[in-house]
Amino acid sequence: MKGCDSGFAIDANVILRHLLKDHREQSPKAKAVMDAVQEGSLEIVCDPVTLAEVVFVLTRFYKLSRADISTELASLLKAEGFRIADKPLYERALQLYADTVPHFGDACACAAALQHCEGRLLSFDQALSKVDGIARAESPPVREEDT
Repeated sequence: MKGCDSGFAIDANVILRHLLKDHREQSPKAKAVMDAVQEGSLEIVCDPVTLAEVVFVLTRFYKLSRADISTELASLLKAEGFRIADKPLYERALQLYADTVPHFGDACACAAALQHCEGRLLSFDQALSKVDGIARAESPPVREEDT
């Protein structure tokens, strides 16, 4: 991920005010920030934990649908000035979250397995076995030299 020499790291509340348009003073400021990010005239760095916080708040407190959350956040991630480590992983996680996996953390784990481990995932969550491309296991296979 490119650094942010002239940009800013972003807090979840700025993203939330932009998406929710629910604060008379802060929402217009957040919109201006995100418009600049979309245009590429401003670069922001979003920590993956911040992205997870936004998903959590939108799901838990605002009761938005997973599909709506995924659509809105995927649009932000595509913005020219939006930086997040391993962007393709989080784009895939948002897609999984919208389509298949009901928890964003699990969607991130599945996306990591698909992107970095040929779909191999250690998890006790049997439902993740139903995700296309995921080979869920509860323990790694025993290697011959370990027997």
